Amino acid sequence: MYQLSNSRIFQGFLYCFLGAVFLELILPVGWKITLWQNWLILVIGLIFFSAGYKKRAVLLLFFSILGLFLGFFVTIKQFEKIHHREEAQFSGLGYVFEEPQFKEDYQKLVICPILSQNKVFYPRCQEKVLLFDNLENYYNLGEIIEVDCQLKNPENKYPKFNYINFLAKDKIYQICQGAKIKKINPEKSQLSPFYRLRNEFYRIILKSKKGLEERIKFIFSYPESAYLSGLLLGGEDRLPENIQEDFRRTGVTHTIAVSGYNITILAGFFMGLGILVGFYRQKAFWLAALGVVFFVLMIGSPNSAVRAAVMGILLLWAAKKGRLADSTLIIVVAAALMVAFSPLILLYDVGFQLSFLASLSIVSFYGPISDKFNIKSDFLELKSIFLVTVVAQIGVLGVIFYNFETFSPVSLLANLLILPIIPAIMLFGFLVLILSFLSLFLASFVALPVQMALSLEIAIISLISKIPWASINIGDIGTLGLVVYYTFFVILLLYFKKKLN
Repeated sequence: MYQLSNSRIFQGFLYCFLGAVFLELILPVGWKITLWQNWLILVIGLIFFSAGYKKRAVLLLFFSILGLFLGFFVTIKQFEKIHHREEAQFSGLGYVFEEPQFKEDYQKLVICPILSQNKVFYPRCQEKVLLFDNLENYYNLGEIIEVDCQLKNPENKYPKFNYINFLAKDKIYQICQGAKIKKINPEKSQLSPFYRLRNEFYRIILKSKKGLEERIKFIFSYPESAYLSGLLLGGEDRLPENIQEDFRRTGVTHTIAVSGYNITILAGFFMGLGILVGFYRQKAFWLAALGVVFFVLMIGSPNSAVRAAVMGILLLWAAKKGRLADSTLIIVVAAALMVAFSPLILLYDVGFQLSFLASLSIVSFYGPISDKFNIKSDFLELKSIFLVTVVAQIGVLGVIFYNFETFSPVSLLANLLILPIIPAIMLFGFLVLILSFLSLFLASFVALPVQMALSLEIAIISLISKIPWASINIGDIGTLGLVVYYTFFVILLLYFKKKLN
């Protein structure tokens, strides 16, 4: 007789939790589950549990209902925080919570209002504020600024983009408009101990990052220096706009954006570096994990990078254990934990969706398909790169179609041409940075082939992007198109799971 395992029961709990969050997010206002209805769901579950808790089927039902209850509960509580706040004049101190984000003609700052008690500053970061400033001023993470602005509630201006929920997923509930900003220099002792420690930690990390960026700029010519900075430090905004567009048209932005795919490449680089210096794979994994954590800290620990890092490290762990095909559960656990902390990311964080779906697709499809491709005899890992790219695309295409309304038919070709040498570029680029502390002349000599490789990659991407059909506008597929795509995705996923079992 078939016996429900603890793993199956746990999976039921997780899928019901995520399903409840998803339902509560997409249901119209009048149809959403209320708090009292949710408690009623839990009571029903407890009745079933008390009536037959020794039966495995009843346990599955109870934990599935518990998953529904918790999913609805965390989402209801999240929505309670998104209410109409008073739009008033704000004059006071703010704590720069994140490293500023620079755009073409402005910069974005996320600040926490400061409560001052007995001449000690306590940033209140449970509710953050977004403000904009010109590019003339420069602010550091952890800096205290004096702000005078009008607090406004964000508005949804586009049918497909819920700006209010997009900001709320990061605990940003108001926008500081027409901000007049003045820098102040309080004594360090005026900041609360936790934030003093946080500032000192990030000061060291970000100083290291800026120092590395300056060395890259000094040794390599532009735009190759910007590309290498993107590969080693993350971010496409250093590149000229025309090259950024080439990257987008050919579907290779993931190589320099902070995504799960980018993190996986970075982790693989650290794994290879560890093995190269004589570590066993077990120790090399920990080197890779620490390298990824340091990378995320160095770029200021944005939420998107943290989520991508979690998925990237899990993929690396699964590959290290040789259990890539059995790792669906741990990927879902990671997703559920992240959603529990911020339910809105499930629907309003495209980066999370892409990282999760790409990771899920790789662990589900890579194993059985790789057997057909005879991956073990793989020159320059071309088969592996091709296959990982294909299966990752299967997972994310629906989200890309829905959000960006474009498709790049040349993405596979572009990835296949540039990815094989990216690990070598990263390895020797990192070596150049190390050598630069010993001898700039020697570093410049080693940098020559790296410079040529970077130029070649940019040239290849530029050439492919000029193909007329490199990027096709497919229009709005709508919610129905998204549902249809992922219905087929789930069917395909279940088919491969059945094939493995």
